[in-house]
Amino acid sequence: MWAWFEQLSQWHWFIFGLLLLIGEALGAAGFLLGTALASLLMGVIVWIASVVFDTGMGWQTQVVLGAMLSTLFSVLYWRFFRADQQVSDRPELNHRTAQLVGRKLVLDNDIPFEGRIQIGDTFWKVVSESPLKAGEHIEVVSADATTLTIKKLI
Repeated sequence: MWAWFEQLSQWHWFIFGLLLLIGEALGAAGFLLGTALASLLMGVIVWIASVVFDTGMGWQTQVVLGAMLSTLFSVLYWRFFRADQQVSDRPELNHRTAQLVGRKLVLDNDIPFEGRIQIGDTFWKVVSESPLKAGEHIEVVSADATTLTIKKLI
């Protein structure tokens, strides 16, 4: 079994890197990217070592260096390039209640501190600091997961 490792060359690293990139393209969500880049870099390093030193690198050195590069590239990817690290220009996009803050409406019914109002096709639980009458103009001032806080417009 270990005899195969004795023949480890740059082509093994290039093929392994390309297979990992293919796996990444099929939907690994970044989990294979660091190892794929490390494998491709290892292919270049092993090729340079075989050209310069004529004897190349031992398989133990290749595996240890490949593991270290894989760890390094994976940590760098997760730290700096993940999509969840990027700031959105529309952070409220998937938060329906946050999108309603600042919206001005006219009440259809009385709200005695707590109640329900319809905005669009959805009924929302609302709270107010004071009782509100039907026909009054209101504004949504804040929101949590399921409740909107409203106040009377002056």
